Amino acid sequence: MDEKCPSGADPKTCGAEPQSCPGCSPSHHSESSPEEKNLTRTLKRIRHKLVVMSGKGGVGKSSVAVSLALSLAWRGHKVGLMDVDLHGPNVLRMLGLKEPLDLQHAQFPLPPDLFDTLRVISIEMLMRNRDMAVIWRGPLKHQLIRQFLTEVQWDDLDYLVVDCPPGTGDEPMSVAQTIIDAKAVIVTTPQEISLADVRKSINFCQKIDMEVLGIIENMSGYRCPHCGGDIPLFKQGGGEIIAREAKIPFLGALPFDPQVVEAADQGRLLEIKDSPFFQALAPMVEWLLAALPLSVSRRQPGALKFALPVSGGKLSDKFADASHFALLTASNGNLQTQELVPAPPHEPGGIPEWLDELGVTHVIAAGLGAKAQKLLAHKGIEVIAGAPQGDPRILVKQYLEKILSPGANCGSQCTTA
Repeated sequence: MDEKCPSGADPKTCGAEPQSCPGCSPSHHSESSPEEKNLTRTLKRIRHKLVVMSGKGGVGKSSVAVSLALSLAWRGHKVGLMDVDLHGPNVLRMLGLKEPLDLQHAQFPLPPDLFDTLRVISIEMLMRNRDMAVIWRGPLKHQLIRQFLTEVQWDDLDYLVVDCPPGTGDEPMSVAQTIIDAKAVIVTTPQEISLADVRKSINFCQKIDMEVLGIIENMSGYRCPHCGGDIPLFKQGGGEIIAREAKIPFLGALPFDPQVVEAADQGRLLEIKDSPFFQALAPMVEWLLAALPLSVSRRQPGALKFALPVSGGKLSDKFADASHFALLTASNGNLQTQELVPAPPHEPGGIPEWLDELGVTHVIAAGLGAKAQKLLAHKGIEVIAGAPQGDPRILVKQYLEKILSPGANCGSQCTTA
């Protein structure tokens, strides 16, 4: 039997890095386990991970997290919203989500404009009585967060928004250990007691090497419904001062909006996208989109990079059966370089991710199914399907001369990536 992890966790559920778990055997943290492989595969399919946190409760952190996820989804991005505030989950109630349509895919019966772009998970999905208290210690919380990521089929996401509980306890630490490339957005209110706790949140992020994207000041004044002027409920500007002191971007201030409070209480937050709160949030969302672009920086400006699955020196008739990929780069309509690389191990969604990391802009294939084409398109890769089995260099030249064109001319030989 394996020895217990010194933290008190079972070796199979201890997810800490060896250096952050003193005295723990490296075997307790094996990255070759099926769970670790599944976790790695899931996180690779999520482009950006945002952790919304706060130093103290009552600052409207969950409202900001949910509204941020909605704003991104309304813009057509594929978004996951993960509620890890295990002792005070509110996300489902704010959205009015009661019965899951598909628990495995975190898919609720959402409005048509959000059904394909937003997925939500919360511990409340698993509770028969949502008013029951969750009385758990750290190891159980850590394992549940990992299960949210590994057992839910998120598929490809542009953004994952994680709503953490206030403070710097087990849940934020588990998120940081599990999602190592996550970035934080810290929410505060203008009161000095809240600002003091923000400094702790910043210090927490610095100690665990989590980048802080910026600070949002919530409840920063009240917009008068009669004259349209701003009335400071507490005071204003504290969040900006803290951001300047810590040399962290100040994303902006959000007003106290009774319409948002009422809608969240009634589960109608989906219905008020034109409220003053969402209007003030819009430029912050645009800033985040600019700071976290979906385009791949590995792609060379002005250059096209083609990937063709090949076997025996010619285009493979089946995408997944290719032994190698021919990579050809073209600039100004002329071929520049060509190389042949072994195909990676075949696993669901693996090849599109691999091609994306290589900076590929175009794929030319003989047989390629609709699902595979969709996965490639999500990575911004243009697909030319139904191409004849020939020399890769000739096929690329034909495309550049506009003889080959993008399409889905696939027959029974189609397969998935």
